[in-house]
Amino acid sequence: MTTHADDDVQPPAPRPGRPRDESRDDAILDAARELIAERGFGGMTMDAVASRAGAGKATVYRRWSSKSELAVDAITRGTRATLRAEDVPDTGTLRGDLAALAELRGRDKGDALMPGLISEMRTDADLAHAFHERFVTAKVDMMRSLLERAKQRGEIPPERDVDLLAEIGPALTVYRKVVAGLPVGPEYLARITDEIVVPLATAPAPGATGSVSG
Repeated sequence: MTTHADDDVQPPAPRPGRPRDESRDDAILDAARELIAERGFGGMTMDAVASRAGAGKATVYRRWSSKSELAVDAITRGTRATLRAEDVPDTGTLRGDLAALAELRGRDKGDALMPGLISEMRTDADLAHAFHERFVTAKVDMMRSLLERAKQRGEIPPERDVDLLAEIGPALTVYRKVVAGLPVGPEYLARITDEIVVPLATAPAPGATGSVSG
C-alpha cells in the first residue's frame, strides 16, 4: 500500500466550537484541485492545501481525515452524490425522477482531472478505497433509493433486483468518465435512462401480463 508523509499525521480530535464554515470548505477544495492540476496527486500535500487555502492544517484535517479523501472530494466536486433521495422531486415516474436528478447535479466538473486520479489508484489502495466509498457508492445508493421509490409506486415488478439495477447507471458513467476519458453530459445520461435503466427496470416479469402496477 502506498503511503504519504501527510498520512502519518493523525488528525486532531474534534472539539466543540463554532458551526462549520462552508465557505472554508470551498476554499480548501479549490486549493486541492489547483494543486492536483499543477503537481498531480503525488505532489499535493495537506500542508500545501492549507497554505493555499489560507487555513490551518488542523482545519483541513477536521474536515478530511486523509489526503485521499480530500483529493477525491476535490476532483469529484459537483459529481459526488451529496444529494439525498428526498432532495429529488417525486415526479410520479422513474424516468422523470432520473431526469430531475440529472438536472440537480448538473454537468460533471471533475472530468479533466479524473484520468490522473484513476492512474494513481492503480498503485494507491487508500485512494482507490476513498474513491469507491465517496464517489461510486454514493451514486449507487442514490440510484437504489430512486428505484425503490419507483417500485413502491408500482412501476417496477416486486421481484426485480433493485440492487443490481442500481449499479448499471453508475457503472456506465464511471466507465465513460475514467476509462474512456469522455464527458458525461445531459444527453448521455438521458440515453442511459431511456434506453437502458427504465426499460430494464419496468419490463414486466417473465410470464406476466398487463401493466406492472396492475
